[in-house]
Amino acid sequence: MTDGPLEHDLELTVSALKEGVLDLGLPGGLVEIRRWEGRLAASGAPALVEIGGALAELRGELESDAPDTAAVAALLLNLGRRTLAVGESLDQGATRRAVFELGNLLVREGETLPKAQ
Repeated sequence: MTDGPLEHDLELTVSALKEGVLDLGLPGGLVEIRRWEGRLAASGAPALVEIGGALAELRGELESDAPDTAAVAALLLNLGRRTLAVGESLDQGATRRAVFELGNLLVREGETLPKAQ
């Protein structure tokens, strides 16, 4: 991972999540998920491809007729933990900081998302 377009995309996603997934809304969340699914799948890196697969699971849950909030919370928590693990493998710098911030935001949302709506 290098600085540039990836770092810009990370910053956009981090900014979108700072107010929480509920403020981002379903349409905004699905746009972010689809964008990252494609990017991660194209990377070819096993850990990133796995995160892309987890995003596909999250997208599937969100696109269902009645998304299960508890399942969404668990998927966000899982994604956050996987993202933090990827961050551990990166060199120091802005991209690593952004990946850690994203991972922490996903964990936060997984832990605080209301379990029933």
